[in-house]
Amino acid sequence: MVVIALTSFAGAPGVTTAATALAVHWPRPVLLVEADTNAVSSLMTGFFRSNLRTTDGGIEKLAFAFSRDSLEAEDLLDSDYGLSIPVHDLPPIPTMPIPAIPDGHKMWVIPGFVNLGVVDGVRSLWAKLPRLLGALADGGIDVIVDLGHLDIDDDRLPLVDTADRVVVSATASMVDLNRTYRRLELSDLNDRARAPGSERYWTLLNTTVSERIPAREFSTHVLPVLATLPHDPSGAACSHTGDQTPSDPERL
Repeated sequence: MVVIALTSFAGAPGVTTAATALAVHWPRPVLLVEADTNAVSSLMTGFFRSNLRTTDGGIEKLAFAFSRDSLEAEDLLDSDYGLSIPVHDLPPIPTMPIPAIPDGHKMWVIPGFVNLGVVDGVRSLWAKLPRLLGALADGGIDVIVDLGHLDIDDDRLPLVDTADRVVVSATASMVDLNRTYRRLELSDLNDRARAPGSERYWTLLNTTVSERIPAREFSTHVLPVLATLPHDPSGAACSHTGDQTPSDPERL
């Protein structure tokens, strides 16, 4: 079982959307962790359509639980702790429905920050969390971590270092090709992504209407390309804003 970290080096083009769609269609039980420190949770207002209280689970509750007790991997999914939201157990909500997940699929979500003012106060969380996520994956629950934009010498680098795969989202444009290339030149990432045995790092390309740089350019100059996502605003909206009528659900 695996831990996959999704991030971006140039802005955050579709990281949360891709991470959410990946979790929804993942073939095994999966935990989605929204660990973006640069923006408040978009899952609570987007995917969950503001149906849930901010106290129903989240990174802030997780950080508080860490400070109060020594957590184990199974506690992340334990309803008594209330750290994650079991999407598969949520009752139907007819007025503002949450996007459906496949029948029988088990998916938990730990939403991101509600208050960015507490980000600096939970820095120790990022060094502690990899142990739990790795143990959860070893126990049969895969983990997808949405890091959003990765800053220089980011406090969340322990999550990058311990992930089985690091997927870097970028638009298939000359701007993002240059930005990602230049970001990889900095020592914090260059020492990681360019080091021998760094096959864990991949690029996920998002196509645009106006420009499409061939995937081989990213593979040659940046990182190997894992996949290229089509330009599909309505499909993306199903994951990002809870739109119930994507043009093609299989393209999410």
